[in-house]
Amino acid sequence: MPFRHQTRTAPLPSLTSGEWRDVQAAVRAVQHSACPHAQYPGALHRSLARIGRLMPGVRARNAAPVSPELEPLRDFLCESARHGPHLDELAEQLEHQGYSPAQIAALSFIAG
Repeated sequence: MPFRHQTRTAPLPSLTSGEWRDVQAAVRAVQHSACPHAQYPGALHRSLARIGRLMPGVRARNAAPVSPELEPLRDFLCESARHGPHLDELAEQLEHQGYSPAQIAALSFIAG
C-alpha cells in the first residue's frame, strides 16, 4: 500500500459515523502516550492538542505507557505527525489489525 505518497494531498476521507467513532476511540486509546524516538518530546501531544476542536475530549497530558497491541497505532500517529519514512509499513500493520484504508487516512489526517 503506497500510503505515504497517497495521503500527502488527499482530502479528509469520507467515513460512516461508526467508522469515525472507531477512529476517535483509537486516538483516545493512545492520547496519553509519547512518541518513541522523537526528536523532540510531545509531537503526538501537540498534534492531539491541534485536533481538540475536531474531536472534543482529546487533550494532551503527561506521557503514559501504551499496551503492545496499541503500539502500531501510536507509532503511526507519531510518524504521520512528523511525516516520517515508515508510514507505509505502519499503515500495513494497522490494516492487519482491522482498520480500513479510509480510517488509516483519517488517522493520518488527524495527526497532521
